[in-house]
Amino acid sequence: MTVPADGVGRLLHFVDRRLDTLRMTKEDVAARGGPEASTLHKVLHRSSQNTPRVRTLLRLDLSLGWEPGSSAAVLLGGYPLSVTARASRTADGARPVSADEVVARLMTRLKGLVDQTRAEVNALVTRLDELEGVHHRLAEEFHADPDLVAAFTAGRGDAGTHEPCVADPRCDG
Repeated sequence: MTVPADGVGRLLHFVDRRLDTLRMTKEDVAARGGPEASTLHKVLHRSSQNTPRVRTLLRLDLSLGWEPGSSAAVLLGGYPLSVTARASRTADGARPVSADEVVARLMTRLKGLVDQTRAEVNALVTRLDELEGVHHRLAEEFHADPDLVAAFTAGRGDAGTHEPCVADPRCDG
């Protein structure tokens, strides 16, 4: 089944998954203070209002064990966060970053860019050498030695005259 990108259909999908995980029914949700079983389906098929009320979303969060605001996040294309997920997070995010750490991060990033650029330059030099080799071979192949051309032209005499070469076996004559 494809999960809708956003909207009430997406919320219903995640509610159903959560109910399966918790082995609960929609009636159990209502008994825990959540919205009635038909409330979200009514919103889904209602043309005048296409989102549940904030109160309904917060009641749903509470009854499913989600962080407050999870239902709203799901409506907008996000994912729900259970209250147990918050307790398992590490609490080191509030420590400020020192100036030395900022400099170290910048230097590491700069070193990475230098190494990446050096590799790109080396690849370009290798490619340039290959192209230069091809150019050299083609120039040798298509280059006509002026002395050889002059000797050939002088040996033929007039350009319109052609004498058969009977003595040379390579000549078809």
